Amino acid sequence: MTIDEIAEKHQVVVMCGVSGSGKTVFAKRLVGKGFQRLSSDAIIWEKYGDTFPELDSDTRKKAFMWAANEIDSSIVVMIKRGERIVVDSTMCKTVRRSAIRAVCGKCGIKPLFVYMKTSLPTLIERLDRRHGNGPDDQLVIQQEIRAYYAGFEIPDERETDVVTIES
Repeated sequence: MTIDEIAEKHQVVVMCGVSGSGKTVFAKRLVGKGFQRLSSDAIIWEKYGDTFPELDSDTRKKAFMWAANEIDSSIVVMIKRGERIVVDSTMCKTVRRSAIRAVCGKCGIKPLFVYMKTSLPTLIERLDRRHGNGPDDQLVIQQEIRAYYAGFEIPDERETDVVTIES
């Protein structure tokens, strides 16, 4: 499925993939086709800035949960306004993807998930080029990226609303 086909057929597109997989690049291409971007990284950056990587794990977990709630609330408002939305977030757990499906479903919308499949060496290479200069350039150390990669729940055949893109 091409980006044009995705843009033509869907009101809500949800990016899915490990940090560095190309989600933001793809999401910004959809913005160019009239979508509004909701970014968990931007939400977190607005509150914590470049101090986020230095926060303890409990605070970081709470920040991710807060950002998820902000996204869910925004999706409802934006769908009601008839906007087209691209959610730029990792969606690393099946339970989180199910939650987004439920939020959209209550509004009568079936989202499309775009899973950016990327190898670990490619992720490491891309993340090593980051400088921490904004929400789309947040630093992720190799130890963390390895843990994220290992813990990422890849969409399976039961998730029939997923398109996989090799990046």
